[in-house]
Amino acid sequence: MKRDVETPKAYLDQLEGDQLALVKALRKAIRRAMPRFDEGLRYGMLDYPGLANVAAQKRYVALYVAPEILKKHRAAFAGVDAGKSCLRFTKPEQADPAALDALLEEVWAWRRAKDD
Repeated sequence: MKRDVETPKAYLDQLEGDQLALVKALRKAIRRAMPRFDEGLRYGMLDYPGLANVAAQKRYVALYVAPEILKKHRAAFAGVDAGKSCLRFTKPEQADPAALDALLEEVWAWRRAKDD
């Protein structure tokens, strides 16, 4: 579900309930992995350049990351639907902070290594 908004704040203002809780949990994990980050909008999603994208859809919240890294961490997200490059969370309790930290820290390290 693409949201027609111009700022991350406007994006967040459209969310409520589990969607808002999930997006907040993912943003906290992103902040832990990458303390100084740029948060923007790209393709109707929250965008964290070089790290991830977050999209609140009708029935889930998706976290998009590098498929090479997601593949290695997939087992840590039992019960979470996944695509090649995304995890689809339906409940806030699925967003395990330790598993998210491990995933996002590895994505961030991988991206920095690619840029060197």
